Amino acid sequence: MDDLPHRFEELMAFVNVVEAGGFNAAGARFGVPPSRLSRAVAALERELSLSLIVRTSRRFAVTDVGWRTYEDAVTIRARCQELLASASESQGEPTGTLRVACPMVLASQLVGGIAIAFMARYPRVRIVIESTDGRARPFSEPADLALQPSLEPLRDSSMVARTLVRTRYLMVSAPQLQHGIPAAPGPADFPCFPAVGWSFFQNPALWSLQHPEHADSEIAVDIRLTTDNLLLVREAALAGVGVAQLPKVLCQEAIEAGRLRVVAPGWSPPRMTIYALYPSRRALTLTGRKFIDALAEAMAPMDQGEA
Repeated sequence: MDDLPHRFEELMAFVNVVEAGGFNAAGARFGVPPSRLSRAVAALERELSLSLIVRTSRRFAVTDVGWRTYEDAVTIRARCQELLASASESQGEPTGTLRVACPMVLASQLVGGIAIAFMARYPRVRIVIESTDGRARPFSEPADLALQPSLEPLRDSSMVARTLVRTRYLMVSAPQLQHGIPAAPGPADFPCFPAVGWSFFQNPALWSLQHPEHADSEIAVDIRLTTDNLLLVREAALAGVGVAQLPKVLCQEAIEAGRLRVVAPGWSPPRMTIYALYPSRRALTLTGRKFIDALAEAMAPMDQGEA
């Protein structure tokens, strides 16, 4: 029994190394020297008389028995987290570490600030934010919560999804690019103007537009730059590279300053829904629930009516 805490620490070191994909990556992610992680995993292998990881100067691979051990260890970790969360919830105050996977633009423009304010309010909470490109993907095991933008309703029944906001998008450009684009075009009147593509969309060169008085329409645009980074899309639009589709909250200040103008007022891209995802209600801690509430409150102004 005296060795149990050491065995658990070694087991969690092994889990961290597997999830990070290597000793150096795990050291950087969790702030632990790689040599310490290596010693812990080696001690666990000696205790079990098993090889869990194949590691050479050129290769890192988990053995078959290593994967089975990892799966069992993740179950143990989850159970420990539930027990600790239950104990902390009995005190009524959020505590512990919350890992959040979040699109980069949301992390830098909004979620980071919310996290800082949340930790100031609840000093026993620690938050880890990992940036994503916003695309849907299998839920990352280390993440407790993921923020996922989507144009369509989510269909993964294994996840619990809470709608945070349906944010409005606008077509905008630098003022000098609006010559030749009708101020109030009909569905067939859009020219093929230069544009900045966001690779989140399946076809960045074919834009879906909505209008309160016309049927939904699709227009072809001349993509001059494509990126998965919405901040770069905005910078390209400000520089006059082309027309861009941007969240209203991300371009409103530039519009008010006259650096960007709305293209074809009345026409707009579909709203984007931002969801908070987590594996199950049972696994979400008090910290996670209160953080989602904080996100929803802060994002509410993004759900605005017509410009």
